[in-house]
Amino acid sequence: MLDTILNLGLRALYLLFGVGAFLAILRWSYTAVREKRERWAVFLAFGMLLLAGVYTAGHALILRNREQIEEGRERYARFGDPRASEMNRGDLKGWILDCTGKDENALARYGMRDGEVQRVHPLGEAGANLLGGGEDADKRDYTIERLFAERLRAPKNFRERTELHAAGEDMQLTLCADATRQAYGLLKQSGFPGVVVMQDVKTGAVVAYTSTGTAEQAPLGIKRYTLPGSVFKLALAALWWDRGMGDRWMACPASIQVGNRKIRNFESREYPPMEIPRRMLVVSCNTQAIAMANLMREQLGQEAFADAYRRFGFIPYSGDAPEEEPGQFWNTASDRWTKRMTPPPNRVLFRTKFNAFDWAQMAIGQGPVDVTPIAVSRFIQAIGNNGVMLQPTIEQDRLRDVPEGTAVMKPATSLKLQRAMLEVVDTGTAVSVKPILKDLTWDLGGKTGTVDIRRGQRPDGWFAGLIHGPDGRARYTIVVYLQQAGQGGRAPAAVAATMTRWMAMREDGQGAIRPPRMALREEE
Repeated sequence: MLDTILNLGLRALYLLFGVGAFLAILRWSYTAVREKRERWAVFLAFGMLLLAGVYTAGHALILRNREQIEEGRERYARFGDPRASEMNRGDLKGWILDCTGKDENALARYGMRDGEVQRVHPLGEAGANLLGGGEDADKRDYTIERLFAERLRAPKNFRERTELHAAGEDMQLTLCADATRQAYGLLKQSGFPGVVVMQDVKTGAVVAYTSTGTAEQAPLGIKRYTLPGSVFKLALAALWWDRGMGDRWMACPASIQVGNRKIRNFESREYPPMEIPRRMLVVSCNTQAIAMANLMREQLGQEAFADAYRRFGFIPYSGDAPEEEPGQFWNTASDRWTKRMTPPPNRVLFRTKFNAFDWAQMAIGQGPVDVTPIAVSRFIQAIGNNGVMLQPTIEQDRLRDVPEGTAVMKPATSLKLQRAMLEVVDTGTAVSVKPILKDLTWDLGGKTGTVDIRRGQRPDGWFAGLIHGPDGRARYTIVVYLQQAGQGGRAPAAVAATMTRWMAMREDGQGAIRPPRMALREEE
């Protein structure tokens, strides 16, 4: 009621002021004409009278149509700017270019389809879970096509600013079309749902990302949790070496008693005493990993684990689960990308009251540890980059000034981890893929993981590794996660090895040569 009275009072005040001003100017003009004063002053007065008349007529028109105007405001509040809706309907956008910047390798462009010009996504389902395109592309909320739509629709020049449907501005990504297509082919060939992620070690650029998933699902490798399995032993070994525990010999029995339970090695294998942590990683000895975790807890304290895991990107918590930290994960200029695609934080549960079984399970990545494949790739990137972790990026223009990154482990520790990871493929749990790498000047190192998710189902498989160039330097991360694929040293490692062979051929100038089909073997 008070608002209405004030509104009417202000309108009356404006009206009185306007009428008063109009009459005053009119009276002065009449006098000026009779007295034949300077013409410019008379013209100015008439101009002011005309403006006052236009204002009065406009205000009267607004009052007459006030109900329709209020309805329009309500529609705007509910549905947004109708002009923006029209632009969305038109859906004209710039091209999305891949890492090469070449039109022929575009990830999203315009082309002829079904006899008319349409938006085309050449990668199809290989890129649909992240880029857009493929089946039911318009329903995907997490794709680059949607999250960068405002940038892609931005006018390229001054002339386009006056057009409702500007052609849009092109955007170049770090993703390489050929590498993504190859990774997806291997993923489909494996026969298992999963994800493949590759990053450039020195820049953090995501050079390949592909995953299975329906239109309604968030990207498997970015937004969905899973257990890391024995891949997490890399973090345990990094803590051991970083704190100067030194190399030593330790037994690897088939099982270890934890409270009233037993935890066994894979297939209950027993190994003679061997050097830790290196050989623990190579053969993936669970019992040694648990013994190492218990020994470090006694000598360093639980806080040493929390501090190290936090640096490695695994957030420790004891109460409420940690929330996402937008702006901390990606190297991006897009607020929409940050808000929508920041992965849930890798997390490690440290119970308030010590639980020996949980502690043992945590050591081997089977317990209270939740990770995403993209975040595991970021950790592997730090191992390959002398212990310096970089924020991942998909935007090519962010590579013009790569941040310094954060040192999360000592350079000596990262070097020891790299050597152990190479041994995993040479003589350890991924030795079955050595034939795929035969005669290459490139090399592959990594850590396998086998995760028991549900009793009665085949376990999920991991391979998290580094692709080394002919100079021995780690070039790319390669993280493969396959659901219900069984042992990580089989199908996941085979995908990584075949991808390594393909990358070697591509960068050695032999990209036209088709690599052999990857050797997938079931567990015996």
